[in-house]
Amino acid sequence: MTSDAPALEEPQALGFKNPLFWLMVLLLVGADLVSKNWAFTTLPEHGPTYIWGTWFGWQRLHNPGGVFGMGQTMTFPLTIVRIFAVCLLAWLTARQLRSNRRAIFTLGLLEAGAVGNLYDNLGSWFGWADATGHVRDFIRVDLGAAPTWWPDAIPWIFHPWPIFNLADSFITIGFLLLLTGLGKVHWPMSEKDKASQPAAQTKKDTP
Repeated sequence: MTSDAPALEEPQALGFKNPLFWLMVLLLVGADLVSKNWAFTTLPEHGPTYIWGTWFGWQRLHNPGGVFGMGQTMTFPLTIVRIFAVCLLAWLTARQLRSNRRAIFTLGLLEAGAVGNLYDNLGSWFGWADATGHVRDFIRVDLGAAPTWWPDAIPWIFHPWPIFNLADSFITIGFLLLLTGLGKVHWPMSEKDKASQPAAQTKKDTP
C-alpha cells in the first residue's frame, strides 16, 4: 500500500505562493522598523520611561550582541549568522505546502524577526539605522525583585528582563511554536530518507 501524504518536494509545496507569508513579513518588519525609529527619535537617550507602574516601559539600548545580551563583541559574526538564518528560513518556507498555514505563520514570524534585526546589523555596511550595526532595543519589562519563594539556586532574570524589540518578540513566539510542534513545520527529507519511505510505509500498512 502507498501513502496518501503529499511529498513536500512536489511543485505545489511552495509556501512562497501563500500570500500569508509575504503579508506577515512585510507588516511585521514594517512594525518593527517603525517602532524602532519612533523609540530612537522620541525617547530620552538615558533612563527608562515608565508606562504601567515600574514593570513596563521604554528604554533605548544599542545591543551589539544577540539575545539576552550574549555575544557583546560579536556583531560581525552575528550579522553573518542572521544573513544565513534569513536565507535558511526562506528556503524552508519554499518547501512547505501552501495549505500548511501553521507552518507559514511560524516561519513568517521567524523571518520577520530575523530581517528586522538584520536590518540594524547592516547599518554598519550601508549607513542606515545605527552606523555601528548594533540592534536597537527599547522595550523594558521589570517584574521587580524575586519573590520570597523563588529558589536561590535559580537566577531571577526578570529584574529587569533584558531589553528587547518587536523583532525579538516575533522570533521568540516563532521559536516556541517551532519547538513545541504547534507550528507544524515540515523539514525536507534527504534522498536517503525519501528512498526508504515507501518500504517503511508498506511495512507499517501491512496487517
